[in-house]
Amino acid sequence: MTIRMAKQGSTLAGMMDALGVAISLGLQAGAPAEVYVSKYSSMRFVPAGRTDDPELPMTTSIMDYVARRLALDCLPPERRMGMGILTAAERTALADEDAGWVDLPGLAMSAPHELHR
Repeated sequence: MTIRMAKQGSTLAGMMDALGVAISLGLQAGAPAEVYVSKYSSMRFVPAGRTDDPELPMTTSIMDYVARRLALDCLPPERRMGMGILTAAERTALADEDAGWVDLPGLAMSAPHELHR
């Protein structure tokens, strides 16, 4: 897993590179991706907020983003649904299928963020 941070050579970039290597080695050794996703998703700390990723427009931290991206890349939709990690398109499709089902946490994560004055 490759994790690229904006500032090359920074401490944070080095730590994220090391995390990517650790996750890759764990996955190669047979650790289930669900373990990483469940441990790191929904962690809250700064920086948090909007991303440039259309599938994951909002995150609660860098670790949350890494876990959700791992889930989207490695887990089938059925498993991700159980973890509450769906793309905006999957949320829309589910809402269209079942008008009574609303993924409130997912909607909050995908809603556009506007600054209020």
